[in-house]
Amino acid sequence: MLQHLLRPFAYLRIEHHAKWQVDWLIPLLVATISTGAIAWMNHHGTVPILGDSGIVAKILGFVQNLPGFYIAALAAIATFNRTDIDRHMPEPTPSIDVVIQGKTILIKLTRRRFLCTMFAFLTAESILLTVIAILGLVTAEAAKSLIPYEFHSHAKYAFLFAYLTIFWQMIAASFWGLYYLGEKLHQPDQR
Repeated sequence: MLQHLLRPFAYLRIEHHAKWQVDWLIPLLVATISTGAIAWMNHHGTVPILGDSGIVAKILGFVQNLPGFYIAALAAIATFNRTDIDRHMPEPTPSIDVVIQGKTILIKLTRRRFLCTMFAFLTAESILLTVIAILGLVTAEAAKSLIPYEFHSHAKYAFLFAYLTIFWQMIAASFWGLYYLGEKLHQPDQR
């Protein structure tokens, strides 16, 4: 059952030569820059991270509205009535391992399957970001009492870095999805 609940995260297992840049390189770089900039600014003033006016609360205000939009996009893609969306993507075609009747098979993705997998992932990731933010905001004070004082700053920035990595991953994948829906889907395949 757990494998079914976690299936939206299968998007991260899609194999494609450039996909790791969208999934990991860009989010990690931007999260590193963002966290570093916030830490630097905190040496020259106060940039709240947790609390009602903190960065996490501000991101939560944005992210908590996204699951509905992602689900609407997923429904539109799943029911889109155009035959070319069901053709395999151009070479190098992204692929993913799926289990069919107990056997693992590598399949090449169609545009529809790729986009459905992407928007299922984005829905799940936006829900995950919402839950993490709520838990972080609610438990921040209790966590301070559990962590030795000298590690408070390290713990705060580690949480922020992890949260921002997931956030920027969602943003990067969203823009990649928008590129596919808005432009790539309407271009003829190069032969």
